[in-house]
Amino acid sequence: MHAIVLQAIDRYLAQEADRESVRRLGAKYAVRHADLLKRLGE
Repeated sequence: MHAIVLQAIDRYLAQEADRESVRRLGAKYAVRHADLLKRLGE
């Protein structure tokens, strides 16, 4: 049971790290390509 809990925690932390990476990259590219995103939204 202990090993299963540790695996679940490791999986959760890895997913959260991935989500944070996506958020950072999204914010970076949103700023970099703000003009294009604005034109696409029109």
